[in-house]
Amino acid sequence: MQERIVTAYSETSKVLDTLYKKKKRTLFLQRVMWGITGVYLIFMLALLGIQHIPMLQNTSLAFLDVFKNSHTNPYASLYPIMGLIVLLYPTTIFFTRAFQKFKTIEQKTIAKMVKMLFPQVEFTQGAMAPSNEVVKSKLFPWIKEEAPVYSYGQIRRRTNDTEINITDLGIVENNVANKFWGILMRIPVLNMLGVMYQTVFKNMVTKKLADNTNYSFRGMFCWLRFKKKLNGHTVVLSKNQMTKVDRLASFNFREEQEIHLEDPRFTSKFMVYGTDQVEARYVLSASIMEKIVALKEEFDRPILMSFQNRQMYVAVKNANGLFSFPSGKLDSMKLVEELANDIETVLEISEELGL
Repeated sequence: MQERIVTAYSETSKVLDTLYKKKKRTLFLQRVMWGITGVYLIFMLALLGIQHIPMLQNTSLAFLDVFKNSHTNPYASLYPIMGLIVLLYPTTIFFTRAFQKFKTIEQKTIAKMVKMLFPQVEFTQGAMAPSNEVVKSKLFPWIKEEAPVYSYGQIRRRTNDTEINITDLGIVENNVANKFWGILMRIPVLNMLGVMYQTVFKNMVTKKLADNTNYSFRGMFCWLRFKKKLNGHTVVLSKNQMTKVDRLASFNFREEQEIHLEDPRFTSKFMVYGTDQVEARYVLSASIMEKIVALKEEFDRPILMSFQNRQMYVAVKNANGLFSFPSGKLDSMKLVEELANDIETVLEISEELGL
């Protein structure tokens, strides 16, 4: 594999340098675009305040009176809107073009890398998101079949024993945090501040491109055949208080109970929910728990797993996505090694867990 990694990096190093420059330019245009939008929203909030809050009329904001509609100038309030359009329209066009060019080159480069690193797999970037599998996995408590699920590419490998599918997903769940924002957006004034934070501020300071800032989950999702016959389901989640709140608040898994296991190393990192205490212990034997802990350390990122009906599901969070390049310079072979390691680890997960 190391020889393939070296070859893949040497074959794409020039393109990676171009990608870094294009992403840097795209992020700059993204910040300019949302910066203009932010200035406009602040301006409009100040204009609204000076019109309806008397105490502000004698402050430094009084200069905004020039933008109030009057008999002599009935279109004064349109001036800021016109200014926004003049500034925002060309910036948006430049950003959209830069973004599309960057994404096209990134997709081609990722496809080339994957095929060089893993010539035995099928790799498709136009595959539909496996929404049904995502719902069936029971890993995402708020997910519904109509929820937005986006695929950035899918790997499939068939062997005599099993078939494994790996996909890079972006998921938008209506979870507790998003429900809070939904409530906030119904409150006057606060909804404007919410828009400023969620849409403007986050897109200005983030190192991610605009298509990757609002997912509740972004990362690798895979499913494969599980040899043991199960009647219920067992779910393993990285230990996190917000994850626990989401699980309980969704009320979608009322049949579940929390499973308390004896392995302290495992329980310090994971929470387990299932429909059957005995079956959960049958699935999560001492050796399996030890291997799951090793798997989490291998990824060094939050990991989720579920077992049900002869099927195993695995999801690994990755802020940049599996088939997208990280922020920063792309002049290190390490990024190819990380891509190869993530894919190889999941391709061999059945053997590693002894399933």
